[in-house]
Amino acid sequence: MRVSAIILMGLVLSGCVSSSEPASQPVPPANLGSTQAAPPVPPAPIPAGLPPGYTRHITYRDGRFTLPDGSTVPADPNGGFTISTGVYVPHDGTGGIILPNGARCISDRAQGYYCP
Repeated sequence: MRVSAIILMGLVLSGCVSSSEPASQPVPPANLGSTQAAPPVPPAPIPAGLPPGYTRHITYRDGRFTLPDGSTVPADPNGGFTISTGVYVPHDGTGGIILPNGARCISDRAQGYYCP
C-alpha cells in the first residue's frame, strides 16, 4: 500500500514539473504599424534651374511635410499644412504654396516645394 501511495504521489508531482518544450514567445498584435518614428528625410540637393534665392526645400513623405528646420507637419488633402504656430499654409492652386510672409514656394514635382 505504501509503495502504491508513493507511486501515485510521484505521478501527481511529475505533472507539476515543467516539460522540456521551450516556453512560447508572445506574438505581437497584427496591423498596428511601426511604433518607431520614421527616419528623417535627408535634404535633397537643390537642382539647377530654380529661380534665384530658392534654397529651402519642403519635402513630402508618408502624408507629412518636413520643413527646412527639420520639423514635420501633417499634410492636408488640399496640399497645404498647418505650421507649429497654428498658421495655415495654403496650396495656391497652381502647384505651389503661399508662406505666411507672402513668399510663394514652387512645386518640386514630388509633392514637396522649393521656397525662397
